[in-house]
Amino acid sequence: MPSPYLPHAIYSVAIISLSIHLVNQRKLASEERARIAARTSILESIAEQLRSDKPLSENELEKLKRLARPLEHDPAQEVGETVGWKDIFFGRKKKEGEPEMSKWEKRDVEIMQQSMQK
Repeated sequence: MPSPYLPHAIYSVAIISLSIHLVNQRKLASEERARIAARTSILESIAEQLRSDKPLSENELEKLKRLARPLEHDPAQEVGETVGWKDIFFGRKKKEGEPEMSKWEKRDVEIMQQSMQK
């Protein structure tokens, strides 16, 4: 016999999921606006310096151009690995060639072993 609260639980999960998605979209949009504003201000400063009488050094101009370029590798646009339900419940299998532990994990284990020996 299904619980009378089951529909409410499903609605709650759906609303929470939608709100998390909307917050994430809002954050991405604000980051994009900030990136565009930064590029615009850099390009405006380049134009202002080129219009002025004082000469602009080539190094400074190249640095400003590099700052004004859009990112080639945008982590926000990167599509991550998909995680299946099997991975969620049973854990992810290590890929071949992937080390057992990272160097940081190895360092932590060594520190713990040293502290236990004392």
